[in-house]
Amino acid sequence: MSGTDSLFLAAETPSWHQHVGGLTILEPGESGLGYDDVVRLTRERMEYAPKFRWKLKQAPFGLDRPVWVDDPDFDVRHHVHRIGVPSPGGAREVGEVAGLLLSAQLDRNRPLWEVWLIEGLAGGRVALLMKYHHCLLDGVAGAGLATAMLDVEPDATAPLVAKPSREESSAGDQGVLDVVGGLANRWVKGPATYARYGFDVLSKAAAVLDGARSGGSLASAIPRGPSTPFNASIGVRRQLAFAGIAFDDIRRIKEAHGVKVNDVVLALCATALRTYLLAHDALPDRSLVTGVPVSTRAEGDDTQDNQITTVFVELATHLDDPIQRLKTVSETAAGAKEMSKAMSAKQIQSLGEVAAPLILGTAIRAIHSTELISRMPLRINTLISNVPGPPLQLYMGGAKVTGIYPSSVILEGMGLNFTVLSNMERMDFGLHVDPNLVPDPWEIIDALDEALAELLAASGLEGPTAVDDPFAADEQSGGSGDETQRPRSTTGRRTESGVK
Repeated sequence: MSGTDSLFLAAETPSWHQHVGGLTILEPGESGLGYDDVVRLTRERMEYAPKFRWKLKQAPFGLDRPVWVDDPDFDVRHHVHRIGVPSPGGAREVGEVAGLLLSAQLDRNRPLWEVWLIEGLAGGRVALLMKYHHCLLDGVAGAGLATAMLDVEPDATAPLVAKPSREESSAGDQGVLDVVGGLANRWVKGPATYARYGFDVLSKAAAVLDGARSGGSLASAIPRGPSTPFNASIGVRRQLAFAGIAFDDIRRIKEAHGVKVNDVVLALCATALRTYLLAHDALPDRSLVTGVPVSTRAEGDDTQDNQITTVFVELATHLDDPIQRLKTVSETAAGAKEMSKAMSAKQIQSLGEVAAPLILGTAIRAIHSTELISRMPLRINTLISNVPGPPLQLYMGGAKVTGIYPSSVILEGMGLNFTVLSNMERMDFGLHVDPNLVPDPWEIIDALDEALAELLAASGLEGPTAVDDPFAADEQSGGSGDETQRPRSTTGRRTESGVK
């Protein structure tokens, strides 16, 4: 296991979960989509996703990084489950069930993933919650693996991804001598490794200061977000809220102001958070700061380990004008990326490559138990990730995909995470929260709709039009008809999702 992957594993505590996932809403065809169908399809597609058969093998006493081995007792039914919501289930009910499932950690004695079929949705729809540990793969790799379960035609019999080679399919195994040899190598080289790591850290700190003196933003490398109600020690519980926005509206704003798609996404999330904090009389005078994970995966690299770095962007939440907020976000994001490039020659290896899991895990649990991270003056307020998805209409087992809402890790001291995934004409926003810190995440989702309408109006552009709403059948099928029961999706013009 790589050092970065090992770090995700070592960082896990009872309340600091390290799994990510996504909620897919499906509209079954005439033949329907039941639990047995999902089990069968998952079993058939395992040969396209061999890593899902791997499980952890720990080194003795946590003195070295774990390795991946093929699970000789693999059974797909240990990983594919079913659950229901009171029918007809609306978005809030589905979000609560998804949150319940995301609140439980994965069993480390088996391959680190689960699939949950959620039944009882309005209009005969079903949902699929996929959940996997971050040490298994990152968001970009996760989106690629999901294509193994999905098709581009209702009656397709194979995914677009190619079958991996035999070498890629096998995790291999480690004998006693291999493990002992690995341990000996780590501890013989340990002093030199720690010394080199310390030197690299100091070199990178010098690069940060040089970048700041050269006109870069020190905040781009050293974040200092203000205190908010959702920046406190996190608990075990999770909740998911979500909504879809038309990609074309994002593109129209992008072209009107000469910014990037991700700048618009960041500005919309910033405005939604600003609106939420204003409503709760908790908006700080200083700008919120977000971490933005950025893939370092080379083009054509289809490996599935974690290849990410993080840049830090000020969200300009202290500014009243939405256009000024967008342009400021764009400028600070560009500065953060330039700072990251300037320091690329000073990249240091992951701490997980240096320290043994025993040391890392003990240190992280000790820090977590004191709530030190949530009390530190240098922190980020949230994470906002934008993951590209396939620009095609998707199906699963003959069922049409009508929404894909991702979720990602909440950090200690940061109880809110936005993850966005593009698919065809949509951009689907998943908001993953600790409900002890954000009691009603749908407030923020509603504010996201308002943020889009405000930014379009301020830009002199035509107002948003509704995208297909996966829960629009609430009223037609005898549901409550309460507007708060579903995400108020706002926009919907078909567009190219590959716009930069």
